[in-house]
Amino acid sequence: MKFDLHIHSAYSDDSDITPKDIIKIAETKDLDGIAFLDHNTLDGYLKSKYLDTDLIIVPAMEVSTKQGHIMALGVQEEIEDRLSIEETIDRVEERSGLAIAVHPFRTASGLGEINIRQNNWDAIEGMNGRCKEANNKKSRDLAADLDLPVTGGSDAHRLEDVGKAFTIFENVEDWEDVIREVSRGNTEVGGESRTFCDYIFYLRRTFFRWIKRGFKKI
Repeated sequence: MKFDLHIHSAYSDDSDITPKDIIKIAETKDLDGIAFLDHNTLDGYLKSKYLDTDLIIVPAMEVSTKQGHIMALGVQEEIEDRLSIEETIDRVEERSGLAIAVHPFRTASGLGEINIRQNNWDAIEGMNGRCKEANNKKSRDLAADLDLPVTGGSDAHRLEDVGKAFTIFENVEDWEDVIREVSRGNTEVGGESRTFCDYIFYLRRTFFRWIKRGFKKI
């Protein structure tokens, strides 16, 4: 079973695609489930609860800490941003979720290897569709070294990228099973890393959205 556990909807400041359109395209891409990983909000997930689909939708959000981004997988209550890594991990745990280090080697928003090694994680994102393969491999190698599970997701901000990278499960029936299987390390990752054309597109897009936000980080 394939799940794209990292998709940004229009409820993120850097995406314009609606949860409804994301679900429609995901249903055509041989996916069994998805997670809306919107920045500092659960609104994408909450909106999806009212949409008709056979996909398993996993509650989640991407939390901006002072040092970088963290996936809060399985949380159903929002977590405030701009806390420390330790505080954010504690908030995720209090909400019975999993704290996952996403794209740890990304320059602008990754946590970096030192922060990964100095904190307690439930998993590391080992395949991100917007990261180059060298960084994805470093993430998987770090997860293996720390004996941590891996997850995968497209990090899609446009419809054509949904399902580009994914997490593989043997068998899950609901989102609670997803959380359980990730925590047990019963996952594999697959898909494609960033291409050069992807890099040029996102570099341009990120630059103009950064200006639009008043030079503020997400």
